[in-house]
Amino acid sequence: MPETDSSTRPALTRRRAFAAVAALAAGGAAVTLVASRDRTDTPAHWDYEAEGPGHWAELDRTYRTCATGHAQSPIDLPSHTQSHPDEHIDIEYNVLPMAESVNNGHTVQTNLSTGNGNRILIAGRPYELSQFHFHAPGEHTVDGRGVEMEFHLVHKDAAGALAVLAILLEPGSGSPFAPLLTALPATLGSTTRIGPVDLRTLVPAHRAQFRYAGSLTTPPCTEGVSWTVLRTPLPVSHSELDRYRSLFHHTNRPVQPLNGRQVTLADN
Repeated sequence: MPETDSSTRPALTRRRAFAAVAALAAGGAAVTLVASRDRTDTPAHWDYEAEGPGHWAELDRTYRTCATGHAQSPIDLPSHTQSHPDEHIDIEYNVLPMAESVNNGHTVQTNLSTGNGNRILIAGRPYELSQFHFHAPGEHTVDGRGVEMEFHLVHKDAAGALAVLAILLEPGSGSPFAPLLTALPATLGSTTRIGPVDLRTLVPAHRAQFRYAGSLTTPPCTEGVSWTVLRTPLPVSHSELDRYRSLFHHTNRPVQPLNGRQVTLADN
């Protein structure tokens, strides 16, 4: 999930210093992690290219979980996994009258105001929709197979805990994403108005869902995020894909180690 883009590129020597310390830590030595960048009010610049996923942890001390975390996202989802029918989430979406999409340098993201009336329920606990955005190619894979695009709907509960609903997208006809992908903000910081959007059309009718505990898929890679990935893809048109890719060459983090985490499947 994207964050805002800021600051400048750190020196290569700082990257190497952090990498050396991280290597010692991986070998079991008792060391104290050294920040790759002095603390400032704004996080370091990151991207998907030269300062992409393999370097995120070297760019800023607040990003080090990207390398040291053990519950990172995205992951490869095994289709033959243990089914827990009672662990599904409930999705309560409505029509979004109007909103604003912004080009934040990493993707096109739509931020919503509080009290917008769209939420998911996890074990009866409400998480309100706060923003949604795209990744291309998709970030999660299923049995090693990826998709062309992925749509993330990010929710927060009253305490600030995050829950993400991910929709896998494949090229096809009948795309419901035209309201979001027809007029895209073309330059960094630019915006476009969208709406009305019926969010119920952006979720597949079949709600079979993978669930697992993970993280943000962008810096600072914070863990403790509840992930739900719907198994049934939705269509996105070739023209919509091409329009997005004309702005962003690729916006995906590679899959991360599972590290013993349990992935459950609720088929409802």
